[in-house]
Amino acid sequence: MADLVINEEFVTVTLSAVERIEAMHANLSVPRSAVLRAWVAPDGMDQVHGVRAPGTALPGVVMVGTWRSPAGTTFAACHGHRPAVIIDLTGQPYDRLVVTVDHPQEAIEGLPHEVAG
Repeated sequence: MADLVINEEFVTVTLSAVERIEAMHANLSVPRSAVLRAWVAPDGMDQVHGVRAPGTALPGVVMVGTWRSPAGTTFAACHGHRPAVIIDLTGQPYDRLVVTVDHPQEAIEGLPHEVAG
C-alpha cells in the first residue's frame, strides 16, 4: 500500500514496487503550497472517475494510476473499499490525489482540510 509523506515543502505519494508497475508511474511529489484542501472519504474508489490512462484497475480491489475526466486528472493509489485521503491541488499536472492509508485523519493533519460531517 502507498504511503503519504508530508513535510514542510512537499506532499509525496510513495508507491511500493508493485504499485509503481501497476501505475506505470514513479513516486509522486507536489509542493505543499499546491494543496487547496485535504479531506477523508469513506471509500477512496468512489472518488476516482474517468478513463484510466495509464494504470491498473480491478473493480473493488485496486485502482492505481492516472484517471482523466472532464473534471480533471486524478492520481489514485486505492486498495479495496477503504477510507482514503483526498487532496485537491492547484497548478499541478494532477488536480486530485486519492490515496488509501491506514490512518487517514491523522495523515492530513497540518494540511488545509475540512472535516466530513
